[in-house]
Amino acid sequence: MGTTRDHRRCAEECVAMARLSDDDTDKVLWLTLAQSWVRLAEHAERGSLLVTMEGEAASEALSSDQD
Repeated sequence: MGTTRDHRRCAEECVAMARLSDDDTDKVLWLTLAQSWVRLAEHAERGSLLVTMEGEAASEALSSDQD
């Protein structure tokens, strides 16, 4: 799986393709795809934050066990 930055870059590329498209149906498809990439980036950010929080909680638990 790519990074959040990768996902957002893909979203930007989709928006650029939508701007270049002459067909309204194609524009909608490109923008829908861009929105999906943004959602994936947000999902990855939440997952990353959760892993960080779990790691901090585990570290705190180990610290208090050693006391």
